[in-house]
Amino acid sequence: MHCEPCLSSSPGSAEIAVLDTIHGAATLASEMVDRGLRATALEVYHENPEMSGYDLVVAPVHLWSGNPALEEARRLGKRVITHHRAVGELLGPPGMRVFELTGTRGKTTSALLLARILSQRGRILSHTTRGIEIWEDGNSRIISSGLSITPANMILALKEALAAGAGSLVGEVSLGGCGLADYGILTSLSGDYLVAQGSLWASTAKLQMVSLLRSGSLLISNMDAAISSNMTFGPGGDVSCDGSTLAFRERSAKLELGGGVDRSSYLQAIACAAAASIAAGLFVEEIAEALEGFEGFSGRMMVSSREGLSLVDNSNSGLQVSGISHALDYARGGSLALVAGEEAQTVCEGMDVPALVELLRSRRDEIDLLVLVGERLRPYAKELHAITASDLPSGLALAEERPGLDKLLSCVKCFR
Repeated sequence: MHCEPCLSSSPGSAEIAVLDTIHGAATLASEMVDRGLRATALEVYHENPEMSGYDLVVAPVHLWSGNPALEEARRLGKRVITHHRAVGELLGPPGMRVFELTGTRGKTTSALLLARILSQRGRILSHTTRGIEIWEDGNSRIISSGLSITPANMILALKEALAAGAGSLVGEVSLGGCGLADYGILTSLSGDYLVAQGSLWASTAKLQMVSLLRSGSLLISNMDAAISSNMTFGPGGDVSCDGSTLAFRERSAKLELGGGVDRSSYLQAIACAAAASIAAGLFVEEIAEALEGFEGFSGRMMVSSREGLSLVDNSNSGLQVSGISHALDYARGGSLALVAGEEAQTVCEGMDVPALVELLRSRRDEIDLLVLVGERLRPYAKELHAITASDLPSGLALAEERPGLDKLLSCVKCFR
């Protein structure tokens, strides 16, 4: 299903309002102006701009439906579309092969693994919460960081990909696809959550990956999404992974991952990236070869040594309480420090604090030193016999100062 375009059918005199924070709206509005459209970026979280003078309104999907500017636009009968749709109409067709990933979990890891696999056949650019990276022969280098995964930043990512001579763009997109993709990928729809001040389920927004998909594009989805697609992955799907074998229907290949990687944390992401790679024409044996020696990604259950400690790094933007529980299981044995919490200013959906506190209460005797990160956890420090820190680096530094520890487990929800 693909809707009739709005931007290309708008006359040159049509006025377009792009709603968001001023920074969030500016990139999209600027691109529209560069393409000859009359667009204005409007801040609508602290301001209430007049909407009567605009013909088309472009709103972020995470904007609360009761926002005064958005309510007025709808009351006046203005046409309203999402940022995702506007980006797709502005950039498509993009002139290069594009993979878009969205989902409730596993987006960043799946995107990075996909870029690593595809780079065995040529230069790839990835845009994730980790930054914009160039990939060649399984190795990457970050060329910029600090960008969010809002749809408007796909504009910047595509420009970087074209400038770098990349053959493909692998883009992680929050809350849906933009309709740019040759391959649209739903990493998962499980563990759903509310957005837009609790008025919209994230899965509803993420299904823009389906509704905006271009004609002729392929859809790859997790079996947990329970939708019809061209390729499925996960238990019972076309592609599956058990940590030692990668299987595609009747074919399989042995996986020789690195010795330190927590395989159970990567099963879904490996299957997802493999399914997208197979849909793009790679062989299962070729994919297994691309993953040989894989040791994990920083912030995603990656094990290393730091200041004489064994560091299990599980601090990332998609961290959930269940992920902390799994990490505690993995890190059992020896003297353990846990740095846990959130950098609230860097995450869209914060940690489930009540659930985290309950987990820490139940497993406190397994933890020799507990460091709580973030203001929302500070009130629980006395009860949990913990020390506090404002962010991940200061939390890690406090843990490293404590003598006699064997392991340091890092579990802070933050963009990395």
